[in-house]
Parts: sequence; C-alpha cells; structure tokens
Amino acid sequence: MTPHPTALPRLFIGVTMPAPNKYIPYYDDIIEAMAGTGCAFCTLQLRAAERYIDALLWESVNDPRIRREVSAARGFCNHHAWLLVRPGGALSSAIIYKDVVQSAARIVQNPPAAAGSFWQRVWARLGGRTRHADALVAALSPQQPCPVCINAGEIDAHLSETVLAALAKSNDVLQHYQASSGLCLHHFRTLLSHVRRPAQRDALLAVQLEVWAALNVELAEFIRKNDHQFRGEKFGAERDAWERAIALTSGPQPAGKSQRGGLTQSL
Repeated sequence: MTPHPTALPRLFIGVTMPAPNKYIPYYDDIIEAMAGTGCAFCTLQLRAAERYIDALLWESVNDPRIRREVSAARGFCNHHAWLLVRPGGALSSAIIYKDVVQSAARIVQNPPAAAGSFWQRVWARLGGRTRHADALVAALSPQQPCPVCINAGEIDAHLSETVLAALAKSNDVLQHYQASSGLCLHHFRTLLSHVRRPAQRDALLAVQLEVWAALNVELAEFIRKNDHQFRGEKFGAERDAWERAIALTSGPQPAGKSQRGGLTQSL
C-alpha cells in the first residue's frame, strides 16, 4: 500500500533531522532558522509543508484515504494549495482536485435534506434564507481542516516544546531569539501557550518586546523619511520595515507557487 504522508515522522515532517546535539533534536534547525530572515517557525513550517506535499504528490496520490481527506477539506487551504504548483506536480494535482470538484458537484446534485424544527424553518424564511440553502452551504463547506494545516499545528507544538526544553537547560536560545527577527504574532502566541514556568514566560516576553521595540524604531524612521521635509534623506535598513511589520504580525506573504523543484530536485 502506498504510504500515508503522515506515516513519516509527523510532528516534524519534512524538516531536516540532525543527530541530537547537547540540547535536544531539532534545536539546530530552529537556531539556523533564527539566523535567517523572518519568523523562524514560519520558515520551518514552509519547509515542512513543501516536503509534506512532495510526499503526497510523489508517493501517496493514489492513496484513497488521503484523497478522501483532501476532498472532505474541500481541497487544501489557499496558502497550501498553491504549493502544489511545482515542476512535475500537475498530474497528481489534477487527480487530487478532480475528486474535490466531483465531490462538490455531487453535493449540489443531491443536496442534503432540510433540517430543523417548524419554527426554525419559519424563522429562516423570515430572515430571507431557507433551511435547504443553509444545509447546502454547510455541506459545501470544509468538513475537516486542510491536511497540511493539521500537520502544521502539530509542528507548531513540537517547535514550541523544543524551544522551552532548550531554555530549561540554558539561555543560549534566548540570545539567538534576541538576534533574530522574532516570531510572528501567531507563533509567539503558540509558544506562550506551551509555557508552564513563569520565569520562562517573562524571559520570552522580554525578548519579544525588544524585537518589537527595534522594529518600532525603524517604522518611525521610515515614516519620518516619508515626510516632505526629509525626503532628501536616503533610506537605510528601515526601507522594508513596513513589510517586516506585516510579516511579524500577520505572517509571511503566501507563496504564489512552490519554490521547490520536481521529484529529483526536491528530495
């Protein structure tokens, strides 16, 4: 049987797995990502999503269970669906999305029966809706989350626990965090939700506040230099501060298509 993509090490699918260092496995991946630009967790999530989709396209496209899951999710979410656009991925994507389109068509052709009490149906009609239409809208909606998003939630938890386990041993991770672009708001919330020690929470809050303070300085400078009185001044590092502010609060810009190669280039 074709293996289910999640049969791979699910919590960290797709992320390079080095030998455990003096802290715990995967710590090096986080430190390496912190040395780059943007949120380290977002960087690792994109890498994991890309390889999850690799496993789906090249190994599991004929697995009925996988295709049922994607169909029940009404396809992948917008962010992850466009990662399917990669060399060699067209046929597998067509097979997957043929199921999604057929499923939606079957629902419309055989709409679910209206439900609810008499008064609920009356109230719905008075509100300009029909119970039948409401049931159809519900049936056409995703019946489960995007499979890649499900995996991403587990990876987020694993990354958070990795950081906290490292922090319990040493403050080294804080130094890397302080020198990084910080975590985006979503991943910072996720990390805080896993904290069980007040001292760790205080330390992480202090470092993230420093990251935001530095960004605020650059945003203020960008705004100042856009004032007509100072337009003769050249922009420096603050030139893209507004874009980094978007990424640090709302997450990185979704990829228009995958940056990975085909089967032989991406494994």
